[in-house]
Amino acid sequence: MQAAIADQDPLTWLFTAIAMGTGMRHSEILRIRWDDIDLANRRIYIGQAKAGQREQPIPPNLAAMLQKEHAQLGEPSGWLFPTSRADAKHSHRQQMSEQFRRAVTRAKLDPSKVTPHVMRHTAITSLIKEGVDLPTVQRISGHKTLAMVLRYTHLSDDHIDQSVAKLDTAFSGAFSQELHTPPNENERSAA
Repeated sequence: MQAAIADQDPLTWLFTAIAMGTGMRHSEILRIRWDDIDLANRRIYIGQAKAGQREQPIPPNLAAMLQKEHAQLGEPSGWLFPTSRADAKHSHRQQMSEQFRRAVTRAKLDPSKVTPHVMRHTAITSLIKEGVDLPTVQRISGHKTLAMVLRYTHLSDDHIDQSVAKLDTAFSGAFSQELHTPPNENERSAA
C-alpha cells in the first residue's frame, strides 16, 4: 500500500485500497462512480459485473477512507477513476495495470506474480482463512457459483491442521472405554 501511495499517479493508492479491501475485479473497480457508493450502509453498487449486477460490501476502514477522499475532492458524483485522455472512447479508465506494476516493483515484489487479480485471490483466500463460510464468500466476491469460489481457495496445510483440530472438541467425551470393551460372559448371557 505504501508503494501505491508513492506512485506518481494519484489514484494508484485508491485502486489498490479498493482491491485489497473488497477483492473486486479490476474492471469493476474502474467502473465505480461516486454516486454508486453508499457509505452509510458500506456498499458499492456494481451495475455491470461478470455475474450480473450486485452490491459489494466494503469494510469499515475502506468506507472511512472513501468518505475522507470524497470530502477532500469536494463531494464529486462522477467516476472514481476518470480518464485524463481527451480522445478516449470511455470517460473512465480501462486499466490500472501499469500503475499497479510500478507500485509492485517499488515494493520489491515480482510484477509477474503480483497482479490486480492476485489481490482478488488474496482477499478471497483471506476470508476463507478467517473462517467465513463459502456462501458468504460467494456473495462478497460476486461469483455465480460455489465451484468458482473454490478455485480461489488454496488453503495451507497449517490452516487445514488447525481446522481439523477443532474436531477434538466435537469428540471430547463422546466415546468412553466402556463402549468399546467387549461384554463379559455374564453380560452376553443376559442379552
